[in-house]
Amino acid sequence: MAKIRSVVVEGDRESGYKRVHVLFGTNYFLEIIEDGGRVNFLLGAHHTGFKADASELKSELHKFISEVEERHPESAIEQD
Repeated sequence: MAKIRSVVVEGDRESGYKRVHVLFGTNYFLEIIEDGGRVNFLLGAHHTGFKADASELKSELHKFISEVEERHPESAIEQD
């Protein structure tokens, strides 16, 4: 089942987004949560995954992305 199965957005542009949750593929999820002025990024499969702070430019998430790019350069992307 290779499709986006569910997208849930809590909040709006005017009052602020609090949570975005996406279910996709067979058992994968992506979640972005704002809590207390911090932004957390969660990515996983079924019951496992990881959480990283994404509040600042050189955040924990940036570190994880850099590590994945180094280990898997064939999958690295760049955006304009």
